[in-house]
Amino acid sequence: MNKKADRIYRQLNRDRRNFLEMIGKMGVAPSIFKMSGFAAAMLGARFAEAQNNNQKKFILIFHPNGAPNGRYLNGVAMKPFDAHKNDIAAVEMTISDPGQHGNIWRAAGATSYRKAEINSSSADIQAAQILNATAPKGALHMGVDSKNGNGINRDRGTAIGRYNSPAAAFDAIFGGGDKGNSPGGSAGPSIFDQRRSVLDIHKAGIDLIQKKLGQEERDRLELHADAIATLEKRVAAEEALVDNNNGGGEPTQGGACSGPNIGSPKSPLQTYKAQGDIAVAALACGLTNVASIQFNESQATWYANDGTPDAVSWNDTHHQANHGGGNSKLPALVGYMNKGVAHIVSELKKADIFNQTVVLCFSEMGDGQGHTAGNGPIVVASGIPGFRSVRRNVGGQHFGIYDDAFKLLGLESAIGNVVYKYNRGGVVI
Repeated sequence: MNKKADRIYRQLNRDRRNFLEMIGKMGVAPSIFKMSGFAAAMLGARFAEAQNNNQKKFILIFHPNGAPNGRYLNGVAMKPFDAHKNDIAAVEMTISDPGQHGNIWRAAGATSYRKAEINSSSADIQAAQILNATAPKGALHMGVDSKNGNGINRDRGTAIGRYNSPAAAFDAIFGGGDKGNSPGGSAGPSIFDQRRSVLDIHKAGIDLIQKKLGQEERDRLELHADAIATLEKRVAAEEALVDNNNGGGEPTQGGACSGPNIGSPKSPLQTYKAQGDIAVAALACGLTNVASIQFNESQATWYANDGTPDAVSWNDTHHQANHGGGNSKLPALVGYMNKGVAHIVSELKKADIFNQTVVLCFSEMGDGQGHTAGNGPIVVASGIPGFRSVRRNVGGQHFGIYDDAFKLLGLESAIGNVVYKYNRGGVVI
């Protein structure tokens, strides 16, 4: 380990010790992290504020099969971003690694297979080493019909699974235990099946810290608790409705740590929005500072003709639109996915954490029709000072965008030491 990386890790360890010392002075045992991540998140927020640290947050998103060359930056694909023009950078860059189907963790930054190397982890996991130093949960990894194969997330060369069910993702981040980094195929026995609510699980921890908080913090904790109780009921209803193949519900509600109206996802986009709502709520509550969403997988086997108002009138898969006569539908298919990104940006703004967050959406190739590397779609959204909204073909290898994200996240001193130096960046900052 080089000297600079060693200094960064020593500072992280000092921060952890200072955090534990702070809660010790409050008369709260460190075991609260295991007893109640929800209560620990409140104390973590207090610690961040005491350190004058505006805690940064990161959401990494994957969309498959690139975008049609020359028809991405104009027209229907960009339409979902109209309400966020000043906060979105949509650029075309070269995506040559992998540049084909499969190995999508490489496009996410895990370009080495050697566990000892920094870049054997995907960019979100690298960032989480620092951003999640005092967060009670690990990074939250979610999918939208992303199958069970290897995906975008890697931790030192080891593949990490995803929660494809919003109910499972909710259980993992808001329920008991720290399951954020090891989703596998499911979240285990549902808390709903166990007849225990999230607030029941966290009651002991919440009761323990109630008297240690100031009035403003108690009010915030009550707001969080109410929001999560509402979210839990909606997810439970979604579970039941999905089982019965019923429909329902549009996302509503806002505010810090707000509970999203999950409804009953019955289309890829509705599931995408539900996962986005859970990610935003988890970030707003301080349970984690890093989340990811993998939309489908590299073969792009999802269908957009889903019977909803967002449907794209193409009766085959996204993959077949590239190769089976659906060329004219490709901009609309990309636009369908971009609606999920736009929804997350809207929810981050409602939760008042957009000015602390970087959202980065990437693909694994440029143009999916010919599996070419050039003109690959990259979207970055952020309210962090220094971010530049642009819409153009900037060229260059797409890995440079990760350096920009790391800098916006306040990790500049760690680039090349704790997080990998991919390129010179300078695309959106």
